[in-house]
Amino acid sequence: MLMLLVSLLALDTVLHFALVARFGVKENEPFLIFGVVYAVLTLAVWFALPYALWVTLVLALIGLVGLTVTFNKPQRDKMMDRVIWIVDAAGIVLTAILLFGY
Repeated sequence: MLMLLVSLLALDTVLHFALVARFGVKENEPFLIFGVVYAVLTLAVWFALPYALWVTLVLALIGLVGLTVTFNKPQRDKMMDRVIWIVDAAGIVLTAILLFGY
């Protein structure tokens, strides 16, 4: 289960950077910031650092809420945003399962 979370976090990192690469940094600074955040979280979970799962849960929730609130702000194709939202939600569920049990 932990490796699945690492994979989801790595996928989230790639998706965030791909969105910035496709649409540019202007108006997509939060995606760049969260791309870096998810890269760090991927490594933290991979190396099983203390509290990595709790930090992952909190930051993924913040990212999901932020993406939901600002979803219609940038005027561009939203398909990658939807995919990021789904991967974020899956990561939150998986992290919660790892923290609180089955």
